[in-house]
Amino acid sequence: MLGVMEQMLDLIYVHIDMTSNAVLSKGITHTDFTRSIVHHPKNLLLLNPSAEEGEYDMHSGLKIIRGEENVNQYFSTVHRQKMNEEIKWIDFSDVAMLKELTPLEISELLYFGHMKTSLHSPFFYKLQNDFVFFEFVDHMTRVYYRYIDEFYRILADKITRVILEKVNDRKTFFKRGVSVEKLDGELLKEMKSILQEGVVFCFDQMDIKGKEYHIPIHVVEDSLWKTKNFAYRNEPVIAILVYNTAKRTWRLMQEDDFGLTDFPRHA
Repeated sequence: MLGVMEQMLDLIYVHIDMTSNAVLSKGITHTDFTRSIVHHPKNLLLLNPSAEEGEYDMHSGLKIIRGEENVNQYFSTVHRQKMNEEIKWIDFSDVAMLKELTPLEISELLYFGHMKTSLHSPFFYKLQNDFVFFEFVDHMTRVYYRYIDEFYRILADKITRVILEKVNDRKTFFKRGVSVEKLDGELLKEMKSILQEGVVFCFDQMDIKGKEYHIPIHVVEDSLWKTKNFAYRNEPVIAILVYNTAKRTWRLMQEDDFGLTDFPRHA
């Protein structure tokens, strides 16, 4: 159960590339990411050559954040600051192995940081990284996950917090706020094929039917411009995510040629 209020959000855009385990999203922030991950970075290599934070690494020519305590402090600083530059980093397990990077591998990292796409695998043997993280100034993120289950957990937690806000927004001043049952990431994993299409979870068109909150999910593919001018509302609804406040359950309804068919239910 979550009891933390979330800032009102109109949509979440998600597009998963299962080949590289890259997730392009809008509405999921660096704060959301660090709040929900299980594999917390031990060290960071900042892929922005002009980054102010961190200590300069002579071998790579980039800044590093060394140790989990400093990493957490860096994350806190990033969350507090108004974002005026891109956030981009790759985690690594051992500072000693950082010194073993070849000039070619360093050039690949610099290319990765500039282009946001890797020449080869986004996961480097010497770094043993679990993530490569990019957040752009337009609030889009592209994250590479060694373990894609991390993303489903992040998305589930984010949706839960948004619904928490929506549910409590309807309460009067004198009524106590209510908690919302946490959405299980396993339910979202059943949408894997849909998420590979590129979809929008549309909270501004959410329909309230009695005790149920119906969140339409539109297919927009990679047409990101549709998230900026509400054009996604004209795209087909491929599924509906439903939260029942009385039963405290989540379920998915998939739209097909024969109407809406329920996915298996999850508490």
